[in-house]
Amino acid sequence: MKILLAIAPDRFLDQEYTVPKSALEEKGITCVTASTIKGTCYGMHGEIVESDLAFDDVSPDEYDGLVVVGGIGCQDYLWRCEKLIDIANKIGSSGKLTAAICLAPVVFAEAGLLAGKNVTAFDTPASRRILELDRAILVNEPVVVAGKVVTAKMPRDSQAFADAILTNLA
Repeated sequence: MKILLAIAPDRFLDQEYTVPKSALEEKGITCVTASTIKGTCYGMHGEIVESDLAFDDVSPDEYDGLVVVGGIGCQDYLWRCEKLIDIANKIGSSGKLTAAICLAPVVFAEAGLLAGKNVTAFDTPASRRILELDRAILVNEPVVVAGKVVTAKMPRDSQAFADAILTNLA
């Protein structure tokens, strides 16, 4: 099994990346990290990650799921990243796992994957507006599972998010 982890090149939330990645790898799942660039990406709290691929080089059919990591960089770099939105649409529309935490569920809303679904996200005026415009139903829960879509609210929910992803993949 192979999962694509999508992060912003700058200011992704460290534990929202490291916790799910570690949990997946502990279960023998291959994790590939992608960003807007191939190369060095920087977390908000000092984590430095080398992305394996740029989004332009991702072939969505090679993956069993997509996990998008939040953080302020997500809003700045990923919300309007057409290539990532296209990847999310292809993976989600094929019935595979799509998981996002913090500000990242907006990417799935923009990909047309959340209409009519209960989701959670870090609630800001901007994230709420986009999620509601794209007809997602925003609920105030730490983790929400709606079929193959897993969303989580905050960094402190990273372990519960990882657990929900693993349950969904099982």
